[in-house]
Amino acid sequence: MSNSINIKFWGVRGSTPCANSENMHYGGNTTCVQIEVSGLDELLIFDCGTGFRNLGNSLINSNEHLRGRIFITHPHWDHLQGFPFFKPFYEAQSWFRIYMPPQGDIGCSEILQGHMSNTFFPVSMDMLEADLDCETFQLGKKLFDGFTVEYMWASHTVPTAIYKISVGNKSIIFAPDNELMEDRGDATEKFEKEFRSFIKDADLLIHDAQFSREEYQNKIGWGHSAWEDVVDIAAEENVKRLLLTHHDPDNDDDKLSDIEAVMHSYANSNFEEISLAKEGQTVSLPLTKADKVSVK
Repeated sequence: MSNSINIKFWGVRGSTPCANSENMHYGGNTTCVQIEVSGLDELLIFDCGTGFRNLGNSLINSNEHLRGRIFITHPHWDHLQGFPFFKPFYEAQSWFRIYMPPQGDIGCSEILQGHMSNTFFPVSMDMLEADLDCETFQLGKKLFDGFTVEYMWASHTVPTAIYKISVGNKSIIFAPDNELMEDRGDATEKFEKEFRSFIKDADLLIHDAQFSREEYQNKIGWGHSAWEDVVDIAAEENVKRLLLTHHDPDNDDDKLSDIEAVMHSYANSNFEEISLAKEGQTVSLPLTKADKVSVK
C-alpha cells in the first residue's frame, strides 16, 4: 500500500438497502466505510450497514486485516444491518474493538446485545468467536497509536456522532446522518457554528445529502440534509474534498447521475474533488513527512 490514507466505500445508501438493477452504478448497500492508513496494522471501519457484510467477505478471502476498530455513528437499522453477517466476527483469530456514542443511559454493549438477541437474530453476541470488546464512546477525543478519533453531536433523530479522524495533519469527517436546518433559530445557529468549526479545513468530508432543497421542504426534521446546503457550507469552510452519501433508496442511478451533474455545476470548482459517493469507490489522501504515523 502506498504512503497514504485509503478510504473505501462499501455502502452508500440510507434508510434501507435497495439491491435493484437500476441502483448498481451508485450501489444499493447501506452505510459502511473502510479506512486504511499506511503504517497501521489496524483497519478502521465506520458504520455497519449492509455493506459491512461485503467488507467482511473481502477480509476473509484476503486473510488480512482481521484486526480493527469499528466506530458506529448511531444504532438505526441502516447502520447496523450488516453487523451479524460480518464473517471475521466468527473467526477466533480476529480482534475488533467497537465504539458507539451513548443513547441516553444505554451503552454500546447493551445496544448490540439487543440487536443480536434471539428475537431478532439466531446468533447472540456471546456466540461470536472473535476477540471483541464494546465501548461506549463518551463525547471527546480518543488517542490511538497513529491516529485520533473525536466526535460532535449530529443534528439527527437520535444521539448520533459526527466523527473526525485525524492522522498527522490530515483530517477526515464522517457525517452520514446529519440535518443542516434552514431555520435561523438560536439552536440552529449554535449547531451550525459548532459544525462549521468542526469541519473547517478538512481534507475530506463525507456527508449526508439524501435530499435536494426542494425535496427537503417536505422532510424537515427527518434528520437528513439537502445537498446544496452541504456544498455551500463545505465550500465556505475550505473543505478540500467532498463526497456526498446516504443516498435516498428511491433515487435510482439516473436520478443520482442527474443530481451529480447539477452538483458539479453548482459547486463551481470550489473543491479539489466533489462527487456522490459510489459503492466500491476508493479515495486516497497522500501522507507527507508532516503526517508521519507513529506507532508504539
